[in-house]
Amino acid sequence: MVCPLYIDFTRMCIQKFPDVVRFATFNFCESEQYVDCPIYVACTSDFICEFALNCIRERAEKMPEFFKVLFKGGKISTLIKESQINYCLSPEMSKTCARYQLLSKGEIPPMNLIPDGHKIGPLDLLLGRKLLVHPPE
Repeated sequence: MVCPLYIDFTRMCIQKFPDVVRFATFNFCESEQYVDCPIYVACTSDFICEFALNCIRERAEKMPEFFKVLFKGGKISTLIKESQINYCLSPEMSKTCARYQLLSKGEIPPMNLIPDGHKIGPLDLLLGRKLLVHPPE
């Protein structure tokens, strides 16, 4: 099965999230796994955080190329998808996101800040630490 957003070899999701081109492989587009694609999930959601595009853009621009290649489709994708589902696509939880709170004050959050307030580093990713995004209590 092919993603319904993949029309006539055009990825309609790029119209909504143009910055995703910088770090997406689009491997899911022509497979049954398209439902697991974070961009598909965002495009088909009823709600998305007002800062989601800024967060995607920042990561696309500032993430070192080494990490984009190393974690593409793996641990980093899982972290992004968990963050997205728990925070970016939830009207209630998006307001509790540490990144949202800084952006709403006009501050730029550090790239390694994840929504639950933890900061992750390259070694955390390599060793698999702090990869679960926990909604605040």
